[in-house]
Amino acid sequence: MGAGDMVASTSDTLGIPAAGAFDASAARDAAGLPLGTHVDGQWQVPHSINRATQSGDLPWRRYRNRPQSYDAMIRRSAARYAKSEAVICGERRVSWAEFDDMIERTAYGYVEAGLAPGERVCVMLDNRLEYLVAMLAAIRCGGIAIPLGTRLGPIDIEHILRDATPKLIVTASTWAANFVAHNDKRIFLVDADVGEPVHFNTLQAAPPKTLPTLNSDDVAMIIYTSGTTGKPKGACLTHTNFVHTCLHYLYALAIDRPLRSILAVPGTHIAGFGPLASVTLASGGTIVMAAQFKPEDTLTLMEKEKIDYAVFVPTMYQLLAMKAPIESYDLSSWIYGVYGGAIMAPATIQRFSEVAPGLRMINAYGATETCAVCTIMPPELTASHPASVGLALECDSISIMDAEGKPVPNGQTGELWIRGPNVTPGYWNNTAANEREFQDGYWKSGDVGHRDHDGLIYVSDRLKDMINRGGFKVFSAEVENALMSHPQIADCAVVGVPDPVLGEKTYALVTTVDGALNGDQLRTYLAARIADYKVPDFWDVGNAAIPRNQNGKVQKAEVRARAIARVANVQS
Repeated sequence: MGAGDMVASTSDTLGIPAAGAFDASAARDAAGLPLGTHVDGQWQVPHSINRATQSGDLPWRRYRNRPQSYDAMIRRSAARYAKSEAVICGERRVSWAEFDDMIERTAYGYVEAGLAPGERVCVMLDNRLEYLVAMLAAIRCGGIAIPLGTRLGPIDIEHILRDATPKLIVTASTWAANFVAHNDKRIFLVDADVGEPVHFNTLQAAPPKTLPTLNSDDVAMIIYTSGTTGKPKGACLTHTNFVHTCLHYLYALAIDRPLRSILAVPGTHIAGFGPLASVTLASGGTIVMAAQFKPEDTLTLMEKEKIDYAVFVPTMYQLLAMKAPIESYDLSSWIYGVYGGAIMAPATIQRFSEVAPGLRMINAYGATETCAVCTIMPPELTASHPASVGLALECDSISIMDAEGKPVPNGQTGELWIRGPNVTPGYWNNTAANEREFQDGYWKSGDVGHRDHDGLIYVSDRLKDMINRGGFKVFSAEVENALMSHPQIADCAVVGVPDPVLGEKTYALVTTVDGALNGDQLRTYLAARIADYKVPDFWDVGNAAIPRNQNGKVQKAEVRARAIARVANVQS
């Protein structure tokens, strides 16, 4: 980078916004806080902070000023905020200097234990300090960190271990039984007896080592997809991927000061590690660890620690709004409420506007393969466009493609193809998936949607879940969005069931707030809002919870099996 390429003034040479960076150019919300800038239907950072430029032969842009590695963001924050809190976990309050020292000494321990650059470290832990240290130390010493969700079943765990062939494993006694058959790997327990050689803390006693230089396109993490349609695939995420996810969030949300966040979603999921933990750490902020999500406990912790930034799935927001006496908590510090992965009921958005008027509700869309994000909703548009997932990120290109791989005009539906510096370069050890799911630098998302004339993107369905009812396409998300606009509906899922005449008919599983609704009432409600052929043929209305995995995704296969059984009973 030459001297003429530097961007002066309101960010450092790593592109992290300085305090007040957005003050001169940004519009403001009702509280007088700056908003991110978007131009012609896409996010755009003010040039006083950074610039997105073409990089070599790549078909996408990168930010000119940026950290060259994930670890560079951590080291920057530790240097700038050494005495400030980095992590709060129960009674432990760890400063940035202490946190960075733990990461450094654990990285030495990994090298002492035989970890070479590019080798893998699997970490199966819940939300606790040691989880972050174990992951970040693996990245610092040039290894590849692999988070394993604590609710994974033995078949998925065995597949991942055989696919990733980790050198080291970090876990706790609760989950240690998952690894007893893998005695060729060194296993460290965070809760082993003090002094035991397998105790995780013994890693920090290793003598200093020379750590490798990290390259921006090196793989930092492999995160295995949730595997709802087959065996999990390991999405390789590079330092560049994570750096751009962090910068995109900081710029779109106009964050120029250290955040104070709560990690209540699983840190092993990309939403927990990326938009929550990584963005907070990049800002120089503080992560408050919540071992599990309980509405009352979460609200108590948010009030006590003056949380200003949170990432929850919509179901968690609904539980906070409906099942806890939310008015009795002081949430005045809460500014950024990010969500994604499912539909947010307009009633829930309205509820939070009443109890936390300074809160910005921000829908974000992405996948593990996009390092969590490729669109972010301008918060000032959330209430008026509740079904939209927002605008494309500045460095990303999102094309809506037809079945032949050709772009469709705005307003028309197609598959979302995504490319950019936050998109995975491919799957680990999976040539067939790489050849099938990537084309011309794009990752084919498998999601169906459209872009309106203002640039706002809407996701309608998964390609595999689209319902073909007598030749008419029915997108489950469109029907679900219409249902969720009903104030007495807490959750829903729509699937297709086989029909000998039409090919498929539509089934709706609906969870109500008080059990007072029935299918006839909902059929009438939808008939006034969507096309008649989109109104579900079969209704299953009551108090049954919608089956979701630990990441908040509806388990459509489980809903479909229930639907087929229910319809068979009705027709018999």
